[in-house]
Amino acid sequence: MLAPGDRVLVGVSGGPDSMALLHLLLRLAPGLDIGLGIAHLNHCLRGASADRDARFVRQAAATLNIACHTGRAQVIKVKRKLRLSLEEAGRRVRYAFFSKTMADAGYNKLALGHHSDDNAEQILMAILRGTGPRGLSGIAPVRRDRIIRPMIHVRRSQIEDFVRKAGIACVRDASNEDLRFVRNRIRHRLLPLLAAEYNPRIADHLNRMAEVMREEAAWTDGLVAAEYQRAMVARSAGVITISAGALKTMHPALARRLVRDALQDLTGTLRRITFAHVQAALRLLADGCDGKECHLPGGIRTRRTGDHIVLQVAAEGRRGAAERRVEEERVPATRIPAPLPERVEIQAMGIGFRFFSCLPDQLPPWGDVDRNRAHFDLARLSLPLTVRPAVPGDRFTPLGAGGSQKLKKFFIDHRIPRQERSGTPVLADQQRIIWLVGQRMDDHVKVTASTSKVLVVEFFLLDTR
Repeated sequence: MLAPGDRVLVGVSGGPDSMALLHLLLRLAPGLDIGLGIAHLNHCLRGASADRDARFVRQAAATLNIACHTGRAQVIKVKRKLRLSLEEAGRRVRYAFFSKTMADAGYNKLALGHHSDDNAEQILMAILRGTGPRGLSGIAPVRRDRIIRPMIHVRRSQIEDFVRKAGIACVRDASNEDLRFVRNRIRHRLLPLLAAEYNPRIADHLNRMAEVMREEAAWTDGLVAAEYQRAMVARSAGVITISAGALKTMHPALARRLVRDALQDLTGTLRRITFAHVQAALRLLADGCDGKECHLPGGIRTRRTGDHIVLQVAAEGRRGAAERRVEEERVPATRIPAPLPERVEIQAMGIGFRFFSCLPDQLPPWGDVDRNRAHFDLARLSLPLTVRPAVPGDRFTPLGAGGSQKLKKFFIDHRIPRQERSGTPVLADQQRIIWLVGQRMDDHVKVTASTSKVLVVEFFLLDTR
Protein backbone atom coordinates (compact mmCIF):
# COMPACT_ATOMS: atom_id res chain seq x y z
CA MET A 1 0.00 0.00 0.00
CA LEU A 2 2.77 2.44 0.92
CA ALA A 3 6.38 3.07 -0.06
CA PRO A 4 9.03 5.43 1.33
CA GLY A 5 8.50 8.95 0.06
CA ASP A 6 4.75 8.59 -0.51
CA ARG A 7 2.62 11.65 0.23
CA VAL A 8 -0.65 10.35 1.64
CA LEU A 9 -3.93 12.27 1.72
CA VAL A 10 -6.17 10.89 4.48
CA GLY A 11 -9.92 11.25 3.99
CA VAL A 12 -11.18 12.39 7.41
CA SER A 13 -14.85 12.86 8.24
CA GLY A 14 -14.17 13.26 11.95
CA GLY A 15 -15.82 9.94 12.86
CA PRO A 16 -14.11 7.08 14.75
CA ASP A 17 -13.00 5.20 11.61
CA SER A 18 -11.24 8.08 9.88
CA MET A 19 -9.79 9.48 13.12
CA ALA A 20 -8.38 6.06 14.01
CA LEU A 21 -6.83 5.79 10.56
CA LEU A 22 -5.31 9.27 10.86
CA HIS A 23 -3.73 8.53 14.25
CA LEU A 24 -2.45 5.12 13.13
CA LEU A 25 -0.79 6.59 10.05
CA LEU A 26 0.62 9.43 12.15
CA ARG A 27 2.28 6.88 14.45
CA LEU A 28 3.64 4.88 11.51
CA ALA A 29 4.71 7.83 9.32
CA PRO A 30 8.28 8.27 10.65
CA GLY A 31 9.14 4.58 10.21
CA LEU A 32 7.48 4.39 6.80
CA ASP A 33 9.02 7.70 5.65
CA ILE A 34 5.71 9.09 4.39
CA GLY A 35 4.10 12.52 4.52
CA LEU A 36 0.48 13.06 5.57
CA GLY A 37 -2.30 15.52 4.83
CA ILE A 38 -6.00 15.64 5.69
CA ALA A 39 -8.96 16.09 3.33
CA HIS A 40 -12.49 16.87 4.54
CA LEU A 41 -15.49 17.59 2.34
CA ASN A 42 -18.68 19.16 3.70
CA HIS A 43 -21.54 17.63 1.70
CA CYS A 44 -23.92 20.37 2.90
CA LEU A 45 -26.56 17.78 3.83
CA ARG A 46 -26.70 18.14 7.62
CA GLY A 47 -26.66 21.89 8.19
CA ALA A 48 -25.01 22.98 11.44
CA SER A 49 -23.87 19.42 12.24
CA ALA A 50 -21.82 19.26 9.05
CA ASP A 51 -20.29 22.68 9.78
CA ARG A 52 -19.41 21.41 13.27
CA ASP A 53 -17.66 18.36 11.80
CA ALA A 54 -15.62 20.55 9.44
CA ARG A 55 -14.50 22.77 12.35
CA PHE A 56 -13.58 19.68 14.38
CA VAL A 57 -11.39 18.29 11.57
CA ARG A 58 -9.64 21.63 11.06
CA GLN A 59 -8.93 21.89 14.79
CA ALA A 60 -7.63 18.31 14.91
CA ALA A 61 -5.32 19.04 11.97
CA ALA A 62 -4.00 22.18 13.67
CA THR A 63 -3.37 20.27 16.91
CA LEU A 64 -1.51 17.50 15.06
CA ASN A 65 0.30 20.03 12.84
CA ILE A 66 -0.92 18.38 9.63
CA ALA A 67 -1.96 20.18 6.45
CA CYS A 68 -5.75 20.27 6.14
CA HIS A 69 -7.64 20.62 2.85
CA THR A 70 -11.36 21.33 3.16
CA GLY A 71 -14.15 21.91 0.66
CA ARG A 72 -17.90 22.27 0.38
CA ALA A 73 -20.21 20.70 -2.19
CA GLN A 74 -23.96 20.95 -2.67
CA VAL A 75 -24.55 17.23 -3.15
CA ILE A 76 -28.32 17.72 -3.46
CA LYS A 77 -27.75 19.89 -6.55
CA VAL A 78 -25.47 17.26 -8.08
CA LYS A 79 -28.04 14.56 -7.30
CA ARG A 80 -30.80 16.48 -9.09
CA LYS A 81 -28.70 17.56 -12.04
CA LEU A 82 -27.29 14.10 -12.78
CA ARG A 83 -30.38 12.18 -11.59
CA LEU A 84 -28.41 10.03 -9.18
CA SER A 85 -29.16 8.52 -5.81
CA LEU A 86 -28.00 10.62 -2.88
CA GLU A 87 -25.31 8.06 -2.02
CA GLU A 88 -23.97 7.93 -5.59
CA ALA A 89 -23.97 11.74 -5.92
CA GLY A 90 -22.06 12.04 -2.64
CA ARG A 91 -19.55 9.42 -3.74
CA ARG A 92 -18.88 11.14 -7.07
CA VAL A 93 -18.45 14.57 -5.51
CA ARG A 94 -16.26 13.20 -2.73
CA TYR A 95 -13.85 11.39 -5.05
CA ALA A 96 -13.70 14.39 -7.39
CA PHE A 97 -12.69 16.52 -4.40
CA PHE A 98 -10.06 14.00 -3.33
CA SER A 99 -8.65 13.77 -6.86
CA LYS A 100 -8.47 17.56 -7.22
CA THR A 101 -6.79 17.96 -3.83
CA MET A 102 -4.23 15.25 -4.61
CA ALA A 103 -3.30 16.87 -7.90
CA ASP A 104 -3.17 20.39 -6.48
CA ALA A 105 -1.11 19.54 -3.40
CA GLY A 106 1.09 16.75 -4.78
CA TYR A 107 -0.27 13.68 -2.96
CA ASN A 108 0.15 10.31 -4.66
CA LYS A 109 -1.92 8.10 -2.31
CA LEU A 110 -5.41 8.46 -0.84
CA ALA A 111 -6.06 6.57 2.42
CA LEU A 112 -9.66 5.85 3.43
CA GLY A 113 -11.05 4.37 6.64
CA HIS A 114 -13.18 1.51 5.30
CA HIS A 115 -13.04 -1.60 7.49
CA SER A 116 -14.20 -5.21 7.32
CA ASP A 117 -17.71 -4.46 8.61
CA ASP A 118 -18.13 -1.87 5.83
CA ASN A 119 -17.07 -4.55 3.37
CA ALA A 120 -19.55 -7.07 4.78
CA GLU A 121 -22.34 -4.49 4.52
CA GLN A 122 -21.36 -3.70 0.92
CA ILE A 123 -21.47 -7.38 -0.04
CA LEU A 124 -24.89 -7.89 1.55
CA MET A 125 -26.21 -4.82 -0.31
CA ALA A 126 -24.92 -6.32 -3.54
CA ILE A 127 -26.51 -9.71 -2.78
CA LEU A 128 -29.87 -8.06 -2.08
CA ARG A 129 -29.66 -6.32 -5.46
CA GLY A 130 -28.95 -9.65 -7.17
CA THR A 131 -25.27 -9.22 -7.95
CA GLY A 132 -22.78 -11.34 -9.83
CA PRO A 133 -19.10 -12.08 -9.09
CA ARG A 134 -18.03 -8.43 -9.30
CA GLY A 135 -20.45 -7.35 -6.60
CA LEU A 136 -19.33 -10.22 -4.39
CA SER A 137 -15.73 -8.98 -4.51
CA GLY A 138 -16.62 -6.12 -2.18
CA ILE A 139 -14.43 -3.10 -1.46
CA ALA A 140 -10.93 -3.34 -2.94
CA PRO A 141 -8.07 -2.89 -0.42
CA VAL A 142 -6.03 -1.14 -3.13
CA ARG A 143 -7.53 0.52 -6.19
CA ARG A 144 -5.55 1.75 -9.17
CA ASP A 145 -2.38 1.72 -7.04
CA ARG A 146 -3.38 5.01 -5.40
CA ILE A 147 -6.48 4.49 -3.25
CA ILE A 148 -5.64 2.44 -0.17
CA ARG A 149 -7.73 1.14 2.71
CA PRO A 150 -5.28 0.13 5.46
CA MET A 151 -8.01 -0.96 7.91
CA ILE A 152 -10.02 -3.13 5.51
CA HIS A 153 -9.19 -6.27 7.56
CA VAL A 154 -10.01 -4.62 10.91
CA ARG A 155 -13.38 -4.95 12.68
CA ARG A 156 -15.42 -1.91 13.73
CA SER A 157 -15.26 -3.09 17.35
CA GLN A 158 -11.45 -3.06 17.24
CA ILE A 159 -11.48 0.49 15.92
CA GLU A 160 -13.88 1.61 18.65
CA ASP A 161 -11.65 0.01 21.29
CA PHE A 162 -8.55 1.71 19.87
CA VAL A 163 -10.23 5.13 19.79
CA ARG A 164 -11.48 4.76 23.35
CA LYS A 165 -8.22 3.46 24.87
CA ALA A 166 -6.09 6.01 23.01
CA GLY A 167 -8.39 8.87 24.05
CA ILE A 168 -8.89 10.01 20.46
CA ALA A 169 -11.61 12.65 20.12
CA CYS A 170 -14.13 12.15 17.31
CA VAL A 171 -17.60 13.24 16.22
CA ARG A 172 -20.65 11.10 15.56
CA ASP A 173 -22.80 11.41 12.45
CA ALA A 174 -26.43 10.93 13.47
CA SER A 175 -27.36 9.99 9.88
CA ASN A 176 -25.52 6.68 10.41
CA GLU A 177 -28.39 5.67 12.70
CA ASP A 178 -31.15 6.66 10.25
CA LEU A 179 -32.94 3.42 9.32
CA ARG A 180 -34.46 4.96 6.22
CA PHE A 181 -31.17 4.13 4.49
CA VAL A 182 -30.68 0.53 3.33
CA ARG A 183 -27.05 0.41 4.46
CA ASN A 184 -28.04 1.43 7.99
CA ARG A 185 -30.76 -1.24 8.14
CA ILE A 186 -28.20 -3.82 7.05
CA ARG A 187 -25.73 -2.54 9.66
CA HIS A 188 -28.12 -2.31 12.60
CA ARG A 189 -30.62 -5.07 11.81
CA LEU A 190 -29.59 -7.63 9.20
CA LEU A 191 -25.94 -8.26 10.14
CA PRO A 192 -26.70 -8.53 13.89
CA LEU A 193 -29.55 -10.95 13.10
CA LEU A 194 -27.32 -13.12 10.89
CA ALA A 195 -24.60 -13.13 13.54
CA ALA A 196 -27.01 -13.95 16.39
CA GLU A 197 -29.18 -16.56 14.66
CA TYR A 198 -27.05 -18.10 11.92
CA ASN A 199 -23.30 -17.50 12.02
CA PRO A 200 -21.45 -15.43 14.64
CA ARG A 201 -18.56 -14.99 12.18
CA ILE A 202 -20.71 -13.87 9.25
CA ALA A 203 -18.71 -10.66 8.66
CA ASP A 204 -15.40 -12.57 8.61
CA HIS A 205 -16.77 -15.12 6.17
CA LEU A 206 -18.21 -12.46 3.84
CA ASN A 207 -14.82 -10.76 3.78
CA ARG A 208 -13.06 -14.04 3.00
CA MET A 209 -15.49 -14.66 0.14
CA ALA A 210 -14.79 -11.16 -1.20
CA GLU A 211 -11.06 -11.82 -1.24
CA VAL A 212 -11.55 -15.06 -3.17
CA MET A 213 -13.92 -13.39 -5.65
CA ARG A 214 -11.50 -10.50 -6.29
CA GLU A 215 -8.72 -12.93 -7.16
CA GLU A 216 -10.95 -15.00 -9.41
CA ALA A 217 -12.39 -11.88 -11.09
CA ALA A 218 -8.87 -10.67 -11.92
CA TRP A 219 -8.16 -14.04 -13.52
CA THR A 220 -11.42 -14.34 -15.48
CA ASP A 221 -11.31 -10.73 -16.71
CA GLY A 222 -8.29 -11.56 -18.82
CA LEU A 223 -9.95 -14.65 -20.26
CA VAL A 224 -13.16 -12.80 -21.12
CA ALA A 225 -11.27 -9.91 -22.71
CA ALA A 226 -9.48 -12.29 -25.08
CA GLU A 227 -12.74 -14.04 -26.06
CA TYR A 228 -14.46 -10.66 -26.50
CA GLN A 229 -11.86 -9.56 -29.05
CA ARG A 230 -12.21 -12.83 -30.93
CA ALA A 231 -16.02 -12.65 -31.01
CA MET A 232 -16.28 -8.98 -32.01
CA VAL A 233 -16.98 -8.48 -35.70
CA ALA A 234 -17.11 -4.67 -35.82
CA ARG A 235 -17.00 -1.68 -33.47
CA SER A 236 -18.06 1.87 -34.29
CA ALA A 237 -19.61 4.77 -32.42
CA GLY A 238 -22.81 3.52 -30.83
CA VAL A 239 -22.74 0.08 -32.49
CA ILE A 240 -21.06 -3.22 -31.59
CA THR A 241 -21.44 -6.33 -33.74
CA ILE A 242 -20.67 -9.77 -32.27
CA SER A 243 -20.53 -13.16 -33.95
CA ALA A 244 -23.64 -15.14 -33.04
CA GLY A 245 -21.82 -18.33 -33.99
CA ALA A 246 -19.05 -17.60 -31.51
CA LEU A 247 -21.55 -16.89 -28.73
CA LYS A 248 -23.40 -20.14 -29.44
CA THR A 249 -20.31 -22.25 -28.89
CA MET A 250 -19.44 -20.60 -25.57
CA HIS A 251 -20.28 -21.79 -22.09
CA PRO A 252 -23.38 -19.84 -20.93
CA ALA A 253 -21.40 -18.10 -18.16
CA LEU A 254 -18.82 -16.85 -20.65
CA ALA A 255 -21.51 -15.74 -23.11
CA ARG A 256 -23.24 -13.73 -20.37
CA ARG A 257 -19.99 -12.07 -19.37
CA LEU A 258 -19.19 -11.24 -22.96
CA VAL A 259 -22.61 -9.63 -23.55
CA ARG A 260 -22.29 -7.65 -20.31
CA ASP A 261 -18.85 -6.40 -21.35
CA ALA A 262 -20.19 -5.42 -24.76
CA LEU A 263 -23.04 -3.46 -23.17
CA GLN A 264 -20.61 -1.68 -20.86
CA ASP A 265 -18.28 -1.00 -23.79
CA LEU A 266 -21.23 0.43 -25.73
CA THR A 267 -22.62 2.80 -23.11
CA GLY A 268 -19.94 3.08 -20.43
CA THR A 269 -22.22 1.73 -17.71
CA LEU A 270 -24.25 -1.29 -16.62
CA ARG A 271 -26.74 0.73 -14.60
CA ARG A 272 -30.23 -0.74 -14.94
CA ILE A 273 -28.87 -3.78 -16.83
CA THR A 274 -29.95 -6.95 -15.04
CA PHE A 275 -29.48 -10.69 -15.51
CA ALA A 276 -32.87 -10.80 -17.28
CA HIS A 277 -31.74 -8.20 -19.84
CA VAL A 278 -28.58 -10.16 -20.67
CA GLN A 279 -30.62 -13.35 -21.02
CA ALA A 280 -33.06 -11.55 -23.34
CA ALA A 281 -30.17 -10.61 -25.62
CA LEU A 282 -28.82 -14.17 -25.59
CA ARG A 283 -32.24 -15.60 -26.54
CA LEU A 284 -31.68 -14.05 -29.97
CA LEU A 285 -29.16 -16.85 -30.57
CA ALA A 286 -32.01 -19.34 -30.92
CA ASP A 287 -32.88 -20.65 -34.39
CA GLY A 288 -35.62 -18.67 -36.09
CA CYS A 289 -34.67 -15.36 -34.43
CA ASP A 290 -33.07 -13.81 -37.52
CA GLY A 291 -34.42 -10.26 -37.86
CA LYS A 292 -35.81 -10.13 -34.33
CA GLU A 293 -34.69 -7.59 -31.75
CA CYS A 294 -35.12 -6.81 -28.07
CA HIS A 295 -35.02 -3.43 -26.36
CA LEU A 296 -32.91 -2.93 -23.24
CA PRO A 297 -32.83 -0.01 -20.79
CA GLY A 298 -31.13 3.18 -21.92
CA GLY A 299 -32.34 2.99 -25.51
CA ILE A 300 -30.20 -0.06 -26.35
CA ARG A 301 -31.51 -2.23 -29.17
CA THR A 302 -30.16 -5.74 -29.65
CA ARG A 303 -31.05 -7.58 -32.86
CA ARG A 304 -30.13 -10.73 -34.73
CA THR A 305 -28.93 -10.17 -38.28
CA GLY A 306 -27.82 -13.37 -39.98
CA ASP A 307 -24.85 -14.70 -38.04
CA HIS A 308 -24.42 -11.45 -36.10
CA ILE A 309 -25.80 -9.96 -32.90
CA VAL A 310 -25.89 -6.17 -33.24
CA LEU A 311 -26.01 -3.98 -30.13
CA GLN A 312 -26.87 -0.37 -30.86
CA VAL A 313 -27.87 2.74 -28.95
CA ALA A 314 -31.08 3.99 -30.54
CA ALA A 315 -31.10 7.53 -31.90
CA GLU A 316 -33.41 9.89 -30.06
CA GLY A 317 -36.31 11.66 -31.72
CA ARG A 318 -36.16 15.19 -33.02
CA ARG A 319 -36.11 17.98 -30.53
CA GLY A 320 -39.34 19.89 -30.32
CA ALA A 321 -39.59 23.53 -31.30
CA ALA A 322 -40.00 24.62 -27.70
CA GLU A 323 -36.89 22.70 -26.69
CA ARG A 324 -34.89 24.25 -29.52
CA ARG A 325 -35.81 27.69 -28.24
CA VAL A 326 -34.48 26.93 -24.78
CA GLU A 327 -30.85 27.58 -25.69
CA GLU A 328 -28.89 28.74 -22.70
CA GLU A 329 -27.06 32.00 -22.82
CA ARG A 330 -23.62 31.11 -24.04
CA VAL A 331 -20.61 31.41 -21.76
CA PRO A 332 -17.81 33.20 -23.64
CA ALA A 333 -14.78 31.19 -24.68
CA THR A 334 -11.70 31.27 -22.46
CA ARG A 335 -8.33 31.51 -24.20
CA ILE A 336 -5.46 29.65 -22.54
CA PRO A 337 -2.21 31.19 -23.76
CA ALA A 338 1.05 29.47 -24.61
CA PRO A 339 3.14 28.52 -22.76
CA LEU A 340 0.34 26.77 -20.93
CA PRO A 341 -0.13 27.60 -17.23
CA GLU A 342 -0.04 24.85 -14.63
CA ARG A 343 -3.66 25.53 -13.72
CA VAL A 344 -6.59 27.58 -14.94
CA GLU A 345 -10.03 28.06 -13.38
CA ILE A 346 -13.09 29.14 -15.36
CA GLN A 347 -15.54 30.43 -12.78
CA ALA A 348 -18.33 31.08 -15.32
CA MET A 349 -18.40 27.37 -16.18
CA GLY A 350 -17.54 26.05 -12.70
CA ILE A 351 -14.59 24.05 -14.02
CA GLY A 352 -10.83 24.09 -14.11
CA PHE A 353 -7.90 22.43 -15.88
CA ARG A 354 -4.36 21.39 -14.96
CA PHE A 355 -1.62 21.11 -17.56
CA PHE A 356 1.72 19.30 -17.40
CA SER A 357 3.95 17.37 -19.77
CA CYS A 358 5.67 13.99 -19.56
CA LEU A 359 7.41 11.39 -21.68
CA PRO A 360 5.37 8.63 -23.39
CA ASP A 361 6.90 5.89 -21.20
CA GLN A 362 5.65 7.73 -18.09
CA LEU A 363 1.99 7.32 -19.04
CA PRO A 364 -0.17 4.89 -17.04
CA PRO A 365 -1.85 1.92 -18.78
CA TRP A 366 -4.78 3.06 -20.91
CA GLY A 367 -7.31 1.19 -18.76
CA ASP A 368 -6.19 3.11 -15.66
CA VAL A 369 -6.81 6.59 -17.12
CA ASP A 370 -9.78 8.42 -15.60
CA ARG A 371 -12.26 10.17 -17.90
CA ASN A 372 -11.22 13.50 -16.40
CA ARG A 373 -7.73 13.16 -17.91
CA ALA A 374 -6.56 13.24 -21.53
CA HIS A 375 -3.13 12.70 -23.11
CA PHE A 376 -2.13 14.57 -26.29
CA ASP A 377 0.86 14.50 -28.63
CA LEU A 378 2.20 17.98 -27.90
CA ALA A 379 3.77 18.31 -31.35
CA ARG A 380 0.36 17.84 -32.99
CA LEU A 381 -1.30 20.70 -31.12
CA SER A 382 -1.65 24.22 -32.50
CA LEU A 383 -1.50 26.46 -29.43
CA PRO A 384 -3.02 28.47 -27.79
CA LEU A 385 -5.98 26.47 -26.51
CA THR A 386 -9.58 27.55 -25.97
CA VAL A 387 -12.26 26.30 -23.58
CA ARG A 388 -15.93 26.90 -24.35
CA PRO A 389 -19.32 25.17 -24.14
CA ALA A 390 -20.31 22.86 -26.98
CA VAL A 391 -22.51 24.55 -29.61
CA PRO A 392 -24.78 23.16 -32.36
CA GLY A 393 -22.79 22.19 -35.45
CA ASP A 394 -19.56 21.36 -33.61
CA ARG A 395 -17.67 18.41 -35.08
CA PHE A 396 -14.71 16.29 -34.06
CA THR A 397 -13.15 12.91 -34.82
CA PRO A 398 -13.67 10.73 -31.73
CA LEU A 399 -10.65 8.65 -30.79
CA GLY A 400 -10.93 5.29 -32.53
CA ALA A 401 -14.11 6.16 -34.45
CA GLY A 402 -12.41 6.45 -37.82
CA GLY A 403 -14.22 9.54 -39.08
CA SER A 404 -15.53 13.00 -38.30
CA GLN A 405 -18.96 13.39 -36.74
CA LYS A 406 -21.10 16.07 -35.16
CA LEU A 407 -21.08 16.31 -31.40
CA LYS A 408 -24.84 15.81 -31.57
CA LYS A 409 -24.35 12.33 -33.02
CA PHE A 410 -21.76 11.52 -30.37
CA PHE A 411 -24.16 12.69 -27.65
CA ILE A 412 -26.96 10.56 -29.08
CA ASP A 413 -24.79 7.47 -29.56
CA HIS A 414 -23.45 7.74 -26.01
CA ARG A 415 -26.74 8.66 -24.36
CA ILE A 416 -25.65 12.02 -22.97
CA PRO A 417 -28.85 13.58 -21.52
CA ARG A 418 -30.15 16.53 -23.54
CA GLN A 419 -30.03 18.94 -20.63
CA GLU A 420 -26.28 18.34 -20.23
CA ARG A 421 -25.25 18.81 -23.86
CA SER A 422 -25.25 22.58 -24.31
CA GLY A 423 -23.10 23.03 -21.21
CA THR A 424 -20.59 20.29 -22.00
CA PRO A 425 -17.15 21.93 -22.24
CA VAL A 426 -14.88 21.43 -25.21
CA LEU A 427 -11.15 22.05 -25.37
CA ALA A 428 -9.92 23.23 -28.76
CA ASP A 429 -6.64 24.29 -30.33
CA GLN A 430 -6.40 26.63 -33.31
CA GLN A 431 -7.50 23.94 -35.78
CA ARG A 432 -10.07 21.68 -34.13
CA ILE A 433 -11.82 20.46 -31.01
CA ILE A 434 -9.23 18.24 -29.32
CA TRP A 435 -11.30 17.03 -26.37
CA LEU A 436 -14.98 16.72 -25.60
CA VAL A 437 -14.13 17.10 -21.94
CA GLY A 438 -14.81 14.07 -19.79
CA GLN A 439 -16.02 12.08 -22.82
CA ARG A 440 -13.61 11.53 -25.73
CA MET A 441 -10.52 13.19 -27.23
CA ASP A 442 -9.92 13.76 -30.94
CA ASP A 443 -8.10 11.09 -32.93
CA HIS A 444 -5.84 13.62 -34.73
CA VAL A 445 -3.93 14.55 -31.55
CA LYS A 446 -3.55 11.13 -29.92
CA VAL A 447 -0.28 9.77 -28.58
CA THR A 448 1.41 7.42 -31.06
CA ALA A 449 4.64 5.43 -31.30
CA SER A 450 6.34 8.52 -32.78
CA THR A 451 5.27 10.85 -29.97
CA SER A 452 8.24 12.41 -28.17
CA LYS A 453 6.42 14.62 -25.62
CA VAL A 454 2.96 14.25 -24.09
CA LEU A 455 0.69 17.02 -22.83
CA VAL A 456 -1.44 15.81 -19.93
CA VAL A 457 -4.65 17.74 -19.26
CA GLU A 458 -6.75 17.11 -16.15
CA PHE A 459 -10.28 18.44 -15.77
CA PHE A 460 -11.86 19.19 -12.39
CA LEU A 461 -15.01 20.77 -10.98
CA LEU A 462 -14.72 23.89 -8.88
CA ASP A 463 -16.34 24.01 -5.46
CA THR A 464 -20.13 23.71 -5.90
CA ARG A 465 -20.83 25.81 -2.85
